[in-house]
Amino acid sequence: MRHCLTLETQLDAPDLGGGWDRRWVALGKHFASIQSASGQESAIGSQQAQRITHRITLRASPYGAQARPRADQRFRAGPRIFDIKAVFERDAMGRHLTCLVEEIGPAETQA
Repeated sequence: MRHCLTLETQLDAPDLGGGWDRRWVALGKHFASIQSASGQESAIGSQQAQRITHRITLRASPYGAQARPRADQRFRAGPRIFDIKAVFERDAMGRHLTCLVEEIGPAETQA
């Protein structure tokens, strides 16, 4: 577990125009291991799109704790962003969590 990842969640705040401003805020840091799981490339119109999935393993946090990752959150490691798709306990003792994630490209981070 040598990668330092920042766990982020979405926060909606009112903007000055009567709408909402959606942004990502940091919840804390985790040391984790990252293993590549699969990769896929496809064409969408004239654009090439890649879908890269990973397994991220980290020490478990108790249920309900702010530090416990959820499927509506993401990890950031410098410029790399990992969208969390699923979280489950890796072992019967519940000491570690495995997060199935999809790495998203720079163009997708604006959404």
